[in-house]
Amino acid sequence: MIFMTAENATGSKLKELEDEYSKTKHNKATNKHLGILRAKIAKLKKDLSAKKGHGGIGFSVKKSGDATVALVGFPNAGKSSLLGRLTQVESKVAGYAFTTVSVIPGILEHNGAMIQILDLPGLIRGAHAGKGDGAKIASVIRVSDLLLFLVDINKAEELYELINEINLLGIRPNRQTPRIRIERHQTGGIIVAANNHKIPDKDTVVGILNEFSIFNADIYFYEDATADDLIDILSGNVVYINGVVVLNKIDTMEKNKAEKISNEIKKKTGMDVVKISAAYGTNLDELGDLLFSRLRLMRIYLKPKDGIADMEKPFISKEGATVMDVAKALHSKTAKNLRYAYVDGKSVRFRNQKMGIDHVLQDKDVVTLVYREI
Repeated sequence: MIFMTAENATGSKLKELEDEYSKTKHNKATNKHLGILRAKIAKLKKDLSAKKGHGGIGFSVKKSGDATVALVGFPNAGKSSLLGRLTQVESKVAGYAFTTVSVIPGILEHNGAMIQILDLPGLIRGAHAGKGDGAKIASVIRVSDLLLFLVDINKAEELYELINEINLLGIRPNRQTPRIRIERHQTGGIIVAANNHKIPDKDTVVGILNEFSIFNADIYFYEDATADDLIDILSGNVVYINGVVVLNKIDTMEKNKAEKISNEIKKKTGMDVVKISAAYGTNLDELGDLLFSRLRLMRIYLKPKDGIADMEKPFISKEGATVMDVAKALHSKTAKNLRYAYVDGKSVRFRNQKMGIDHVLQDKDVVTLVYREI
């Protein structure tokens, strides 16, 4: 007699549902059924992930620098060559697939910022189903600040396969967390508030919530949303991360054709696209500028009270940082004595304007911090 473990039974049920989903025709009449199927599949994946310890052990990577970028692509896309160009790290490079078998970190110095680039092993088709190091690669992406898709421009269509694999790993590139709030109750059934936003019909919403054992709740949609958006929120293990696309090997293609491919990708994905040649170092400064911008970094030049600003070594902060945020990052113990600051730059109307500790700074501001005398 063969006994099936609970985990095997869940896996078997998952495969059964995925098979049913793949065989069901997608049309208006099946929308509700397909939404419920996706909810069932997501719930089972969530249960399996919990039993396996959230997908197993990831690669051991120590984060460093001002921000971290995960470099992903199918094998032989040129990731190792790009890492070498950007960071001077000597990663093994060869003209065949599967050269990189572990995470290789490097530091890109750009605009005064130290940006950590992580060259991940090449994804393979089916990574989401356990092939290759899909789960480990996903674990690194989940803790990164930006996702960089590297694609051979001669195989640009592979980008969409890559994005699909990433999505199936529970990562949503270049998307924001859906603005959906769920308040659970003991009684009262499901109440849906959408304020005229475009959302799935109530039966689909109720069915999805029920699959996650939610039978009494108020659910608020603050923007247009799909059934998949709701499922992602309920799954609780989906990560939203900014993404950019880098088209490599432009030296092998006619310029007009490369531009057409780039524009098409921008339109379809909504992501910024940079065309480069890792082999010849083409457009790498443009890539550095894009990474700096999409990581939402900014340069703050510090000026002593009676001295000259250091314009060579800026303090790097995230967009939205205040005068107090800078003080805390510099000297957390003395920040409590901060009184105000003199600011010169885009965030103020006048030169050397006196501003309070909650003033929001902008890129290239020159700041003089003024503390209470102790």
